[in-house]
This record gives sequence, C-alpha cells and structure tokens, in this order.
Amino acid sequence: MDLYTVRNNIMKGVPLQELNLRVCFYARVSTDKDEQLHSLSNQISFFNDYISKVPNWEFIGSYIDEGISGTQVKKREEFLRMIEDAKKHKFDLILTKEISRFSRSTLDSIMYTQELLANGVGVYFLNDNINTILPDSELRLTMMSSIAQDEVRRLSERVSFGMKRSIDNGVVLGCSNIYGYVKDKGKLVIDEAQAKMIKIIFDHYANTNDGLSKVSRYLYTLGYKSKTGKRIDTTILTRIIENPKYKGYYCGHKSKVLDYRTKQKKRLNESDWIIYKDFNNVPPIISEELWERANNKLKQRQDSFTNRAVNKTVFQNRYTYSGKIYCGCHNLTYHRSSSGKRKNNPVWECQVYRQESLKGCSNPRVFEFKLDEIFKNMFNKLLKNRNNIFNMVINECKNYLETNNREADIKSLESKILILNSKKDKLLELVIEEYLSKNDYKKQIDLINEDLNIYQNKMDELKSNKKDKNYIENKTKEIKNVLEKCLDDNECYKDVFNELIEKIIVYKQDDKKIKLDIFIKTGERC
Repeated sequence: MDLYTVRNNIMKGVPLQELNLRVCFYARVSTDKDEQLHSLSNQISFFNDYISKVPNWEFIGSYIDEGISGTQVKKREEFLRMIEDAKKHKFDLILTKEISRFSRSTLDSIMYTQELLANGVGVYFLNDNINTILPDSELRLTMMSSIAQDEVRRLSERVSFGMKRSIDNGVVLGCSNIYGYVKDKGKLVIDEAQAKMIKIIFDHYANTNDGLSKVSRYLYTLGYKSKTGKRIDTTILTRIIENPKYKGYYCGHKSKVLDYRTKQKKRLNESDWIIYKDFNNVPPIISEELWERANNKLKQRQDSFTNRAVNKTVFQNRYTYSGKIYCGCHNLTYHRSSSGKRKNNPVWECQVYRQESLKGCSNPRVFEFKLDEIFKNMFNKLLKNRNNIFNMVINECKNYLETNNREADIKSLESKILILNSKKDKLLELVIEEYLSKNDYKKQIDLINEDLNIYQNKMDELKSNKKDKNYIENKTKEIKNVLEKCLDDNECYKDVFNELIEKIIVYKQDDKKIKLDIFIKTGERC
C-alpha cells in the first residue's frame, strides 16, 4: 500500500492495525550490560508479540543494535541497513519503542524520518504515540527529539561531574588497557608478567644509545609482542615512557569532551593535568630517577628531530638518492637500509615494504651500487658529448625565450591600464563640476576597478613568467659549469645528480626485470 493511501485511510478514521502493511521493528540498547541486554530481549519479545496479534500486518523482520549509543548513527550498522532496505521498498512501516531508541539527535530524527517518508516508509513510535505518516507528526517529533537530546546533554554533564569527583578522590579512571597493570576497584594493581616488560623498556631506552625502533625490535626478540601479535609500535613505546603512572604518580584530567553529541575529545596540555605522587592507588613499577632519565632522552631526541625537520634538506641530502626514489605502487619515497648484512651493500626499498614486507608491497628493492652504475654511465655519455648537448640545450632555451616573449602583450596591458586611469580622472572632474552624481560615479569607478584588477593580474603573471625564463637560462649555465667541473672530480657526482635528476619511479616488470622512470628537472622523461 502506498503512503498516500495509508494517510487518507488514517485521516478517515481507519486504525493503523486494520491496514494491510509490511511491518518491521527497530530496537537498540546503549550498553552490553546484563540489565540492558535483558531490556533488549524484552523489546524483541514485545514487538514479536505485538505484530503477531495484528492479522493485517506482514512481519518482514527486525533490525537490532546492541551496545550502541544513539547519539551517532554512523556506528549503528543495523539502523543503516534498515535505511538502505527502506530505499529498496522492502517494508511500509517501522515500529520502534520510543524516539530515544531511534535517535537522541533532533537533527537525525527529523532527517531520517523525512528520508524514510520520501521512500514511502512511515515510523510509529509506540510509547510517544507519534506516527510520521500523519501531517502533524513532524512538530511533535521535533519537540520529543529535543527532549531526548537534552537528556543526553544532562547525562553527559552528570558523567563529567562524576568523573571530576572521582579524580578529586584519587580514583583511577579508564579501562584496564594499560601495560603493566590491571585495575581493581578504582586502583591499579601491578601485573608482574607485564611489569617485567615495562622495566626492560625503561632500562634499555635510558641506559643504551638505542632509539625506540631498536627497543621495539629488542622486545620482539625477547618474545614481547603487541596485542595483535606484532612488534610493539614506537608510538605505544612513547606513550609508555611518557606515562607518569609507571613511577607511581596519579594522572588524570588529560582530555576533555568538546561536544556531547559527537563525543569529540581534546587532549589537554600537560599543565592542565592533575598529577601527583600516589603509591597507594598507583604502585610504581620503576624508580622516579629512571623515569626522568628515559623522558629526558626522549625529549632531547624529539627536540633534535623537530629542529632538523625545519630544514627538510637535512634528510633529502643525507644520501645521494634521498627523496628521489619513489615506489610505483604507493607513490611513497624509498628509504635506505644499510644495517646488518646490508652494511656494505645498501639497498633502497619502499616504506610500506619496510613495515609489512612483501605482504604490503611487492615492488622491487634497488641496490645502491646498481643505481651508481646506471647514473655514472649516463653522465659519462653526457660528458663525452657535452658540447653538442650544451649547445642544443642553450639553443632550445633561446628558442623558448624568443617564442614566448610577451613584451608586446605587457605593453598592450600597460596601455589599457593607462586609458582606464585616465577615465577615472575624467569621471572625477565630472563629479566636481556636478555633471555626475556620486552614486553614478561610484558605479562607474567600481566597473573600471574590476577591469584594472584583471589587467594588472595578467601583467604581473606575464612579468613573472619572464623572470622564470631568465631563471631557466641561468640554471642551464649553472648545470653546464657543474658538469665541466666534474670532468676531473669524481666527488661531484652527488651534485650532478641533484642538479639533473628530479625523481626516479620504480616499477616491477617481472621477476627478473626492474623498470625505472627517470625524470630530469626539465620535467621530461629520459
């Protein structure tokens, strides 16, 4: 039955239960606690019983979300599946207990009920006695949804107040998802097995020259893995080292919820944290002295990295091929590996390959000595024919400059700008002599200024391009000087490479062949 017919029948006084409709129901609980799941089973039992007693209704099925909040629809898979099924016209009516079960957001309630109506599907909120098929339902739905949303706001405020009181009383908040401890009645209790790993992390990091990556590999050799069975990530190691709980300090109020609807959180500055020594609720795993040494080292390394990162050329120019080689699969730069067996025979490989091996990237690795051979042979050929090549390049540059000389265009624009400025002066004279009103003057001036801006921008662009041509000519001369200098100086190879080569893209052709796309700085492929 179509929505128009259903609405007309209801308006004539025909009860909803007497109409031939395909019906489903939606149920949700916000947590997976026993009492909530019991509530869910009650909802399901109620709907099954309710629908079975209406002979004119055809029961299509149910959509049930367990342990999901009603504030964010994107996390409710069954709800979204129901919306998609509605678009396929699988049912005519959705039953749900109340508006808060459907959504706690006013905007979502209105938006989704309108979308359902557009697809010929109504929603009947039993406890609220709201049927979206009826014309007056939207006003009532808006009011009831606002009440449901405000209840979420007040609940959020009560939770925040309770958390603040808990922090004031030294109760450890959060789940037990912290290495080295388990939580018991608001206190942390040391997990001896995991605490051993924490001691190794701090001791190895603070008392050796190893960085976090090496610490991660060292832990893996000892059998310590992440919860997914992989090496413990350096980000997790950083959080462990920075966490004051390991030296016996209570630490709370580290983040704040910005919006109760989206649950968006902001991590607060360390100065806003509540932190103090509390061996009773947070027993220490390591000494304060060891914690301080580890954190001092971490901060020094972070500061050092930040300072170097300001000048990216520090990384790009560390090795000849740094920042030049790209993976044809992931468009990421290759990194150099020279540890272990590769110490005297460095190899360049994709970043994804370094993390996940062949499972992440099947693109080939490239040995550095092979790259040296390729480019030194290429440069030697270039040097042997340098005079012919340089003359050809210089002639091409001259031709480019001549064919792209826009001096005439620049002069034409200058002339147009001069004429427009002259018009502005004449208009001003007409205003002064009262032949032209101020309003008309302003309109005319605005039009002239628009044209002036267009002409001025074009002229600036042409002049800028002219400077770029001069730069190309100067750059060509610089490259020529560098190459000539390298005739008898093999140490200049890196300079030559950086001057000529823009990037290298690596592709896999087959099991034995590698394809390199080499781009020189003119942008052409060779």
